[in-house]
Amino acid sequence: MAIVISPQGDILHLEDHLDRLKGLVADIEGLKSGNHPDVGRIEGTAYIRDWTLDSRPTPCLRGHFEGHPQIRSGRMGVTSDVWIFAPHHGYARTLSRWYQLGPRLADRDGSGRR
Repeated sequence: MAIVISPQGDILHLEDHLDRLKGLVADIEGLKSGNHPDVGRIEGTAYIRDWTLDSRPTPCLRGHFEGHPQIRSGRMGVTSDVWIFAPHHGYARTLSRWYQLGPRLADRDGSGRR
C-alpha cells in the first residue's frame, strides 16, 4: 500500500489508507497489551484453507544512498516498503524513514550525467 501524491499535491485515497492503518495499529496495540482476538472477533471473518505463508514484491526504492544510518554513503541499496510516494515533491516515506529524492535513474543519460 503506497500513498501516492500527485504532481498537483493531491493525496490519493488518504482516508481509506488512514482507516486501514488505524485499525492495524489498534490491533497491534491490543496484542501488546496481551489481548489476543477472541473467538467472537475471528468467527465469521474470511477463512483460508490449504494455506501457506508466502511473500510478494512490494514497492520500494533502489538507488545510491547518502547519509543513511546503515548503508555506507555512495553504496547501492534498497529501502523497506514505500508508504508515501511524492516524486514530484522530492520525497518518499518508507516503513522506516523519510527520504529526499534526487534525480531518477531514468532521468540520466548513459554516462550517469543529467
